[in-house]
Amino acid sequence: MRSPHNERSVLTMPLLAGFMAMTLAGCATPEAGIQLHGGQTSAQLAQARTDCAPFVLAHPETTTELAEAACLIARDFRAPLWLALGSAPLGSLHVTPHGDATAMVRDFQECRLEARDARLPTIQDENRSGVVVRLYDQLFPRSGKVPSPDALLVQAFGACLSNRGYTVSDIAAVTPH
Repeated sequence: MRSPHNERSVLTMPLLAGFMAMTLAGCATPEAGIQLHGGQTSAQLAQARTDCAPFVLAHPETTTELAEAACLIARDFRAPLWLALGSAPLGSLHVTPHGDATAMVRDFQECRLEARDARLPTIQDENRSGVVVRLYDQLFPRSGKVPSPDALLVQAFGACLSNRGYTVSDIAAVTPH
């Protein structure tokens, strides 16, 4: 005999999976960073996203975006991995498939936490004074721009994934407006 609780959960899962598929399909179009390649079509992407909805629901330990990206990457789509602190996006990167989607979710989550806890280097800009130092600085200006803490965190995320065997590319920090 079925209890009302079991009937409700039997009906709720397909509805929830359908809602997730519609929500995810609306959020991640190729314009949202998912890149089609090798003859992939938008219809194939839409179907893959629908097929990934149960996988995303089965992984509440991580963000929806990371779980969906793992599922799509495992299906050979090029999806960005976003790193965020709370609701503030810090940046993204791309990786090549490495293992199955469940293993990738674990790696992505562990590297996300490792990047969050990474020690950022202290960059000191010394107060330089004196005629000779100022003349030297004018003749030989400092090269490069000091990376933002957000960019350093995204680089730490990429370094962790690289250390786990992923090929990492397109590391990009979000630039403030």
